[in-house]
Amino acid sequence: MITFFLFLPIQILAFTYEQQQQLISDDVDFYLDYNSGNIFDYAFTEMIGQGAFSEVYLGYRVEDQEPVVLKHIKGSRERVVNREIQILRALQGLPNIVQIIDAIKGDEEDSDDFFELGLDNPNQETPQMETKKSPHKEDHIEATIIFAYQNTTRCLDDIRKSGNYTLQQVKHYFKQIFTALNKAHELHIMHRDIKGSNVLVDDNDSIILIDWGLSQFYDEGRRQSTKMGTRYYKAPELLLKYKEYDYSIDVWAVGCMLADFIFKTHPLLPGKDNDDQLKKIISMLGTNDLFEYIRKYHIELELNEIPQVQERLDFMTLVNKKNFNLVSKEGIDLLEKIFIYDHKLRINASQALEHAFFL
Repeated sequence: MITFFLFLPIQILAFTYEQQQQLISDDVDFYLDYNSGNIFDYAFTEMIGQGAFSEVYLGYRVEDQEPVVLKHIKGSRERVVNREIQILRALQGLPNIVQIIDAIKGDEEDSDDFFELGLDNPNQETPQMETKKSPHKEDHIEATIIFAYQNTTRCLDDIRKSGNYTLQQVKHYFKQIFTALNKAHELHIMHRDIKGSNVLVDDNDSIILIDWGLSQFYDEGRRQSTKMGTRYYKAPELLLKYKEYDYSIDVWAVGCMLADFIFKTHPLLPGKDNDDQLKKIISMLGTNDLFEYIRKYHIELELNEIPQVQERLDFMTLVNKKNFNLVSKEGIDLLEKIFIYDHKLRINASQALEHAFFL
């Protein structure tokens, strides 16, 4: 028996900076509902990816055959879905950021049979995917976010793994990443999951920052969950469970990617778990600045063993015959300004764009 995918109205709105600030200041846990288009305005052709709570498909708009990407969210909290849509709408028109076209929200009781009906080939089967469900069953929903199609076959991780790139390309990629982050941060939006697989690269070496599912509006002084992001890219404040973090967690993650490219090593800090990741950071930055940092922000250090390294690592010790042509004094200086315990002293995206590395 086929159950049709029913859709609830969701209103897509664009927000001015003042409206965003009013929303944040009034109630940081409240996110507006959204009106949607019609799911049957679209069809999909193949699945191209899977996340913990979502599946991603290539497809097209039926009216004009315009290619699109459909992100089908399953078993996620309504407030979280609304927040992602709101943030994507706020980011519309900004450079190097994936663009939302539409959003269609379905009831949690509905199945994803629409995707079976939408196949171009009726003999093709929809892959059976196991997706996680939020523990908050009272507000589970399903939703589909429609994105503009990007003609890309690579992500930044693919380029790093190939090892086939120049210093000029590295500068070009990372200037675009900082440009995207700077625009988002100006709107008080943190991405919170920066990593190479979330940076698409087209044939012209233009990048698109994707996957804003963990993004959040920043509200100074607000305590937020530290259980997000990918371990190798987590800033020390997240690993120290300091909940009043800010945009600088994104900058740290970009620094980890940049170091991987410059030194041709991945990951730069190969922690086995969160505690081990913090130990790797301490081994790189030393304990002198660490103790000053935790005293300043009244952070409790929960590690039962602390690496006995007082001074910072000299990044020049990482230079070898495989990477020497990618290392510059400007690049090292930028990394040193990113890899700082104190998030308030860390270089921000706007300052990074003015750094000599990109001039």
